Amino acid sequence: MGLISLGETGIVSAEGSGYNRLYRLNAEHYFSKTIENLFAAEERRFAAIIDAVTDSPGDKKQFVKSLWVYGSVARGADRLGSDLDVGVVTGSADLEAVVDVVRDSLAIHSERLGFTPSVVGLDMEDLSRLARDDDPWWASVVKDAIVLAGRRPEELPALAGAAADG
Repeated sequence: MGLISLGETGIVSAEGSGYNRLYRLNAEHYFSKTIENLFAAEERRFAAIIDAVTDSPGDKKQFVKSLWVYGSVARGADRLGSDLDVGVVTGSADLEAVVDVVRDSLAIHSERLGFTPSVVGLDMEDLSRLARDDDPWWASVVKDAIVLAGRRPEELPALAGAAADG
């Protein structure tokens, strides 16, 4: 609906039809610089969100085996109101403390940066079970994950198995 209104005012022009439309900003329009600045601000905001997630373990960072963003944001399919899915993996003894620190840290940044964090904490046993059971949620995490610290999610179940073997 927003693009249609922008097209009606001449701020953007549309090429194609139906679901195959390409919109272009009219560089000559009075508001074009303002809109370009808005998109640049959104890029800076997203970078600040990623930095906040990366830094969120704080003094518990040494316990983090992996930290990633997944879901609609990672796929570029998020919409207004979508939450930011964050996964963090630690050993079982450290899981609760690390997840609490990550959640508290992101709560501080979420209001200023305008996002809603949803943090999932997993230990190595969880990963082994999810991989072994071919869990559909886990498969989507593996597919979507943008890793910010540590190993890729799909590498972790093998490490858990190796640790259990000796």
